[in-house]
Amino acid sequence: MTTPFVSSTKTVLVMGGSYGGRTAAKVLAKGLPEGYRVVLLERNSHANHLYVIPRFCVLGSHESKAFIPYNYLYGPDPVVHKVVHGTATRLEPNRVTYTPASYSPDPAKGNQTIEFDYMVYALGAKLPGPIDFWGAKDVYEKQVNFENEEARGRFNGTKPASIEFLQRAQIRLKGVQSVLVVGGGALGIQFATDLKDMYPQKQITLLHSRMQLLPKFPEKMHNEITKTMHRLGVSLILGQRLDLGTTLPDNTEYDEKGRRVVKTESGKRICADLVLLCTGQAPNTALMRDLAPQAVDANTGLVKVLRTMQVDLPHSTFVAQDEMPNQVTTMPHIYAIGDAADAFGAIKAGHTAHSQAEIASRNILAPISGSPLVAYEPGPPAIKLSLGMRHRATIMGAEQTMTVGDDGKDDLDAPSMWPYVGADFERDRDL
Repeated sequence: MTTPFVSSTKTVLVMGGSYGGRTAAKVLAKGLPEGYRVVLLERNSHANHLYVIPRFCVLGSHESKAFIPYNYLYGPDPVVHKVVHGTATRLEPNRVTYTPASYSPDPAKGNQTIEFDYMVYALGAKLPGPIDFWGAKDVYEKQVNFENEEARGRFNGTKPASIEFLQRAQIRLKGVQSVLVVGGGALGIQFATDLKDMYPQKQITLLHSRMQLLPKFPEKMHNEITKTMHRLGVSLILGQRLDLGTTLPDNTEYDEKGRRVVKTESGKRICADLVLLCTGQAPNTALMRDLAPQAVDANTGLVKVLRTMQVDLPHSTFVAQDEMPNQVTTMPHIYAIGDAADAFGAIKAGHTAHSQAEIASRNILAPISGSPLVAYEPGPPAIKLSLGMRHRATIMGAEQTMTVGDDGKDDLDAPSMWPYVGADFERDRDL
């Protein structure tokens, strides 16, 4: 084992390069003085624009727009800042161990380590199966066949492998006549409406355990969604929870038409050629739990944080700062943001991860510049939701104002995200 990133230069490590992680890396690289560097550790070769992934599972010809190169994350001349591709396997108070990605230009043999002075934990959450590139099995296989999985090879995090995943999804979704979408969050709603808009002849059913869709938002959003689903012809079943036991391989059942049969907890039978489970997102906090079990909520699996976004691991010998009484932790150099963090009721979304990344970055920079720490306050819930290929609904602001429109694009304007990673779609599309 070697330690390639140990020197007199102080290191700020960002673990995870999704919406929050890459924001933190950019803000830190811009604000850190000489003698500091940022290292972003990310297992994917490209930044995944997750918002468009459900659409590109249904609609082809735009796949490459979802995967943005990290080449210019720090600008055209990054100097000391780095993006390291690999998978973290162990976290210590000032060191992370990782396995280099197989696609690295010169993949090192064995585990590597990075020592850090500050760290931002931005590993997000395990995604639901229909958009989980790294999943143990392929949701879009006609039957669960682990021999096929092995023959095709495990997903390796590259752009070509990601595009192949999307194209398998497109082929499978085009070939089936009926789909059951389980979960009435944004992901399930987008899948159901896109599928029915793209394939009006298919039987699309959305099952949700509550009576209101997107319950964190005003009821007017629920009403707009249900109105759109009725217009499209999506079958909507509310207030019933899927019996997950009926989805297990040992309980596989098919009807006379060869459709998969599952049941709700109340016993209602639902038949579909394909079942998409758009629920069960679990935070990726195992590494933090191994480092500091008390810092991870036993019920939610989320990392406890202070308003400063520092990991909340109190110690009686620590003295609170005058500026932020009661804000003390034994790990003041470690921060957690995004879907992995228990951030005071903030919804799990890219824009909230972005805001938390800015707070964490400012607080890492604060002691270096002699500034006081700042506190994170979640803003009101906000969402932009596609409801089919053209229709969309947006809720924003303290007044929770809703706007609707029919100006949606096939690619959901995916190239507009590229500049946030320092890239330009036309210039960098082949990277």
